[in-house]
Order: sequence, then C-alpha cells, then structure tokens
Amino acid sequence: MAVRRTRRPRPPVVAFTSSLLSGDAKSATEIAWRYLAATGSRLAVISDLIHPAQYEVGELWYQGTVGVAEEHRATAIVIAVAGRLTPTPVARPVRPGACCILSGLTRERHIVGLQVLALALEDEGWTVHQLAPPTPPAELLRAVAEWRPDVVGISAAYLPATREISESIEAVRAMKVPVLVGGSFFNRAPDLWRTVGADAHGSDARVTTVLMRKLLG
Repeated sequence: MAVRRTRRPRPPVVAFTSSLLSGDAKSATEIAWRYLAATGSRLAVISDLIHPAQYEVGELWYQGTVGVAEEHRATAIVIAVAGRLTPTPVARPVRPGACCILSGLTRERHIVGLQVLALALEDEGWTVHQLAPPTPPAELLRAVAEWRPDVVGISAAYLPATREISESIEAVRAMKVPVLVGGSFFNRAPDLWRTVGADAHGSDARVTTVLMRKLLG
C-alpha cells in the first residue's frame, strides 16, 4: 500500500510580519502556535516563520521604512513568542553531553537570532551556553577554556571591521574548537565566513543545526 505524504503547510510569513510591525503580540503568538501545531516542530516555526519575518523587518529598517522603535518592538515580540513555544525534541538527538557556546562579540547586541537558535539546538539535544552582550573577545576565550564546548557559534548583524572577529575565531580554533558564524552580516556576504576563518556559515536555524551536527563529528 502506498504511503501518503503530507505536505508541510505554507508558513504565514506575511501575516506574522504584519503582526510584528503593528505590535500585535497576541496575533503573532496565535499565528506561531498554529504553525507549531501544524508542523509539530519548533525548528520549523523558527526557520520558516520567525527568521524570514525578522529578515523582512530588518530590511524595512535598513530602507528607512520603519523606525528603530518599531524594529525593537518587533524584536521584543519575537523573543516573547519564541519563548512560549513548546519544546519539540527530535527523535535522534546529538550525543549526550554535546555542548556549544553562542555569542556575539564586543558591540554586537542583535542577539535575537542566537536566542531562538538556542531553542532549536536544545530540541536537538545540545547543552547551550549563551554569553550575554556585550562580550569582549577575552571573555569568549575564557568561556571556551572553562567550558570546553564542542562548537562555538558567533553571530554578527553589524561588523565595522573583521579583524577582531577573525582574531577571535583563530584563537578559538587554536583551542581545537570549530567555529560556525551566522547573522545578517554574514548572510549579506555569503563568502565572508571563509575570509574570517570560520569552519562553517549557518544561514538560518535549520541549516545551522545540520552544520553543527557535522562539526560535532
């Protein structure tokens, strides 16, 4: 007997984005919960709904279509919505004890992507340590030396110069810890991750979970 495959529903990105821009937290929460119920995956909500909506809000801000207040309000709603999503552990988690550190560096304060990524990684079985901003490179290296993670994830939405992040990545890799980078800055320059010496570039949460499994070995 043939197995009938069910298609994943189309993510309501437009409606979700509109709720974020209008400040309608209740509507945004309801949309996210419905998509979670339809897919059974917190990762799907993060990758297919939250990430593209956040990207759209960010683009509107860069274009000057929305102001800082609207962008910050949308970000606050995303954080609240993501935090209320029910965990959906995967059937085949990473090996027990797998640990990662997620961080921005120095002046990087756009960490909503890291916050929602942490939820997806926890569903994958990772122990996740997030470093609160601002994180000087020396603090990141101290944390790596203390916690001995299997992977370090560094996010950047804005980089006035790449020297600091390149030097930090080099220092982490010298400790035999692979580094994955992500965030809107790297998404806008897809080959930059190679230039700064990272091991991989995660363009969204779904890609990142796959790449981190590969880096874990």
